[in-house]
Amino acid sequence: MSSLEELREKVKQFNLDRDWDQFHNPKDLIIALLSEVGELAECYRWLSSEEVFKIHLDPLKKQKVSEEVADILMYLLTFSYKIDIDLLKAVEEKLEKNKLKYPVEKSKGIHSNPLMGFKGVLKNSKEDFE
Repeated sequence: MSSLEELREKVKQFNLDRDWDQFHNPKDLIIALLSEVGELAECYRWLSSEEVFKIHLDPLKKQKVSEEVADILMYLLTFSYKIDIDLLKAVEEKLEKNKLKYPVEKSKGIHSNPLMGFKGVLKNSKEDFE
């Protein structure tokens, strides 16, 4: 059993021990997950790059960020056991798909935004990515 599977089982048992699993349907878990992502975003909202860097140097502030990330992972693990998704397998499969969709020779050093287009050194035409 991988450590992720062990962690998923611990989260599941935590929920079962408290009889919370009855409230965990996919819709509500997604809403809870988004709420936790929002709480993580609050830690960074309106901060400059320099201020963000300083957060990670302050142990108390970094702990707050760590707790928000943990909440996100716990909801994701709960969602995965409720709908029977093997997260490790899903990530491995998605990485393989992404390798085909974004080959290194066409994607290295660039990124895109749906409103602003491509950024970085674009070695090939935009059509190569569609």
